[in-house]
Amino acid sequence: MKNKEIAIRVGTTEQVVKNYLRKVYDKLGVADRLELALYCLNHHVIDSSKLPTAPAAPTNGHAAAAAAGAVSGSNPETPTAPVPGTSSGPAESSS
Repeated sequence: MKNKEIAIRVGTTEQVVKNYLRKVYDKLGVADRLELALYCLNHHVIDSSKLPTAPAAPTNGHAAAAAAGAVSGSNPETPTAPVPGTSSGPAESSS
């Protein structure tokens, strides 16, 4: 989330958000949001039981088959194009 979005959401200015973030960074010894996120993960700052769950992706036979094909490298429903420079079929004549 951007500083401006945070400021609008909590009803303050972007500069106030920047100031608070800088104070948090300094107290925890991190340099930016990424390091802050990693710090929080490593120190179990957030109780995982209170985190919202991600919505499950709808699954059906075709999606599962496509995923399996992507993993195994082949999908019987998807035709494969010949690789140029290989002899996978009749050679084209250049007349």
